[in-house]
Amino acid sequence: MKLHQRRNLVGVGEKAALRATLASLPVTNGFSHSRRRKQTTLSFKIERYAVMLFALFAFFCTAALVAMKRSSSAKTVPFNAGDPQLASMYRQRFSARQLGYDIYNCPSAIPENYPKTWRATQILSDWNPNDSTTIAPSSRLVYQALCVFDYRTQYDMAMKYRDAELPFVVRNDPTMLAAKTKWADPDYFLDRLPDKPRFTERSPTNHFMYYNDAHQNSNWVKPQNDIVSMTYREWLGHALTHEGIALEDDEKKKMGKQLLKMVRRKNKMTKNDDDLAVEDLDSPEEKMTKWYYHRVNAYMDESDDHFSDEGNDNFIIEDLRFLNSSDPSSELYFVDSEDQRGINCRFGMRGLVAENHFDLSRNMINLISGERRYVIAHPDQCDKMDLYPIGHPSSRHSRFDWANPAEWALRPRFRDAQVSEVVLQAGDTLYLPTSWFHYIVNLSMNVQCNIRSGIGYENEAVVKKCGFKTPK
Repeated sequence: MKLHQRRNLVGVGEKAALRATLASLPVTNGFSHSRRRKQTTLSFKIERYAVMLFALFAFFCTAALVAMKRSSSAKTVPFNAGDPQLASMYRQRFSARQLGYDIYNCPSAIPENYPKTWRATQILSDWNPNDSTTIAPSSRLVYQALCVFDYRTQYDMAMKYRDAELPFVVRNDPTMLAAKTKWADPDYFLDRLPDKPRFTERSPTNHFMYYNDAHQNSNWVKPQNDIVSMTYREWLGHALTHEGIALEDDEKKKMGKQLLKMVRRKNKMTKNDDDLAVEDLDSPEEKMTKWYYHRVNAYMDESDDHFSDEGNDNFIIEDLRFLNSSDPSSELYFVDSEDQRGINCRFGMRGLVAENHFDLSRNMINLISGERRYVIAHPDQCDKMDLYPIGHPSSRHSRFDWANPAEWALRPRFRDAQVSEVVLQAGDTLYLPTSWFHYIVNLSMNVQCNIRSGIGYENEAVVKKCGFKTPK
């Protein structure tokens, strides 16, 4: 064999042995560029698939959270929903310089002729009471002249104005704020108020006139509103439907209709026989066109004549303990703690109007949720209010529609009536001394609870001139 052939044979054997040896060794950087490229490509693919899987996982988690949020919003529609930026929506029309005092920093020396007033026709013309819906960025300029005190820093000032028997607003009471948080959720009441029909005022229009039919006479024309029995659940269904229509909110309308559907199914199995309320014979379609004020009263004592009618709703007394005269936090809210008459709560629908009237006792009006507009006037304006006289079923109430300018023309004295206004927001309390007039416009779905605490006689003389007697 030739020498070069022998060398080739040896080379082939060596190469085969070398390949066998390398195959048995662990992976090292000694691999060829081709093997390294394959490994890099595989690692890249694994990494890419891992990123895709993580992204997919994150997507499903986000979708689940959104679904949970939507489910929660479908269950809970806050009373204030649809009305963002409340503070900027209702703005004070006049500056402190124009008023002569700063309503958020009222002076210790009570301003002369406090609160400042304007002609009723001017205020009602600038903002007609039947126009109850304002949606940001739109806003309203309010003829506000009432002092607004911070409970935490201006408590003593609030007490001074209260003791002077002058109206004011107080806010930021911690107990009230806690109740505001709870009561912002309408479902809070669904969980606590049993499905028991309660007195509910009903009207074919958005205007409500109080009357006591025990005082009726042959000349009396009954107002259009009356009283029926209704559960909170049914009231909420109607209120959400009205709210959804006003705000063009399909979700609220859908929620309202779902609640009403549930109520109709349940009503087929039960029958209410409340002798103190008119039997509600309206069809579901007719009910959708009506307006409702739902009433829930919490009485402190089982000996109260009304206790057995509506029950003692303990959660109201517990949540609003500052309205319980026996609680230390109640001092500001009670002038006469021995004359407490319980807590009276009203659930209002957007657009409802309670006609102008005065009460013959002190009144602490607490707006726990939603918004309300109050047009108020001093008792010395009574001769301009065209009131139903004493003994009339609607005594102490104006006999005409303040929202109708045609009615103003028929009453020259009313055109000179002096009033002011305030927009209450959730957490606000309005103090109205005895015999002060108030005209109420519900600016959203809301809950208001008020208490009475005795009678003041500082305006007894002017009320008497108008034919009314302040009880002793």
